Amino acid sequence: MRDSTVSAGSEISMMKAMPMHDAPDRTGDARGLLFLDIDGVLHPVGADYSFSSKFFSNLPLLEELLREFKSVDVVISSDWRRAESIEQLQRYFSADIRPRIIGATPQIDQKLNVHHRRQSEIQAWLEGNGYGDTAWVALDDWPESFEAGFERLVLTDPQRAFDRDSFLELRSHFLRFAAGRCFVVISTHT
Repeated sequence: MRDSTVSAGSEISMMKAMPMHDAPDRTGDARGLLFLDIDGVLHPVGADYSFSSKFFSNLPLLEELLREFKSVDVVISSDWRRAESIEQLQRYFSADIRPRIIGATPQIDQKLNVHHRRQSEIQAWLEGNGYGDTAWVALDDWPESFEAGFERLVLTDPQRAFDRDSFLELRSHFLRFAAGRCFVVISTHT
């Protein structure tokens, strides 16, 4: 019997051949990336998906933060990427944020037993799209899909979704991204 568990190295090379479904005209120029889940993040799990008041109810709070940090682009890592194109997913966001939704992570074959599935999909997207050295963070409610204690994960409570606590934690990551871009100019003029 063949073991269906995939190691990180072979898993990444397997996914490089998969299409990345990125928005056109975007290149590796972001100074920070947010890998975004939807259910349990932009609205509580169990929200009525018929566009009730809870559907995408936490999106305005996230967009507020994205407006503050204009150099952060978004990649969809949610299972929603299986049912909707990147163009369809962009429509959920405000017009000024839509161009910053630059892609969606590839999907690992569901038949494969992969540890830390979402983290592996993110890594495959980064390497496959030339963002290997880019600062990034994941906003998700699914801890089992990441290594325990993973530093680049802002974990939301699926019943509360993206709230003020998550906002502050994510903001601290974005501030770290911004600090990484700071440099000092020394004048030689006296």
